[in-house]
Amino acid sequence: MNKLEELLKEQAVLIVDGALGTRLQTKGLNINDSLWSAKLLDENPNAIKAVHKEYLDSGADLIITSSYQASIEGFEKKGFSRQKAKELICLSIELARKARDEFWEEKKNKKKRIKPLVAASIGPYGAFLANGAEYTGKYNISKEQLKNFHKRRVEIIASTNPDIFAIETIPSFEEAKILAEILKEYKNIPSWICFSAKDNLHINDGTKIKECAKYLDTKEQISAIGINCTSPKYISSLIKEIKSVSNKPIVVYPNGGFKYNPLTKNWEDAKTDEKEFAKMAHLWKTQGAKLIGGCCQTEPKEIEELRRVLLS
Repeated sequence: MNKLEELLKEQAVLIVDGALGTRLQTKGLNINDSLWSAKLLDENPNAIKAVHKEYLDSGADLIITSSYQASIEGFEKKGFSRQKAKELICLSIELARKARDEFWEEKKNKKKRIKPLVAASIGPYGAFLANGAEYTGKYNISKEQLKNFHKRRVEIIASTNPDIFAIETIPSFEEAKILAEILKEYKNIPSWICFSAKDNLHINDGTKIKECAKYLDTKEQISAIGINCTSPKYISSLIKEIKSVSNKPIVVYPNGGFKYNPLTKNWEDAKTDEKEFAKMAHLWKTQGAKLIGGCCQTEPKEIEELRRVLLS
């Protein structure tokens, strides 16, 4: 039994944290960069650690690291050496682990809580490109190139022994299959693969979520399947589609209701407030979601309300 399974035996639903980048921006930090929040791994690592601590204090059972947009290629493009790039990727897991361990050292934090997990974020290749391709999956590279990109990063992150791999915001079925193949080598570390979806039935490349979930359901190395960085209005239907073909735990952490415009690099549409977000999350729980949190445009107040509604 892996760590994720152990926690789910102790607690019916696990609370995932909210957006790291959004919270850093709210605190006045500039992350408008091709590295996104990973920029601060070099410039201001304590700011990242502080946000992890905020989410733990708000009730998160899993905190996701700042490695989403961190890659050897991404750091090298910004002038870092390969060795420094590796160190910064490892630092992203170390910061989350330190925040978690310090949180857990305090006796008051153990009351009605389970020891939180550190989920090492692995974003899509499109996040490295920083051109909006993470919302389409159109990369114009070979399968071998894509595999090598992910394999290098997974190897580095695996060396830090995270509690779980959080493969997130994957826009294409092909990329998910490549990542699932790589993860065969790391069956000792549980993992989830979460897709980004464009509507209530399809991930961003147009593949039906049901097809993706059916494929991943047969993969022993994949511990959970889900959706993130997607409008909350689609989540209920997507859960039903996944559940119809898979018995694996379902992970959902949608954005706050906004839609990202990769051309203007702005979030558009109306935001869902934390109470409405938690009401929807209660429905997702009744439909079978086992890990629930928030993505872009969600903050500690959303996570606090999620815990209150889902675990009270």
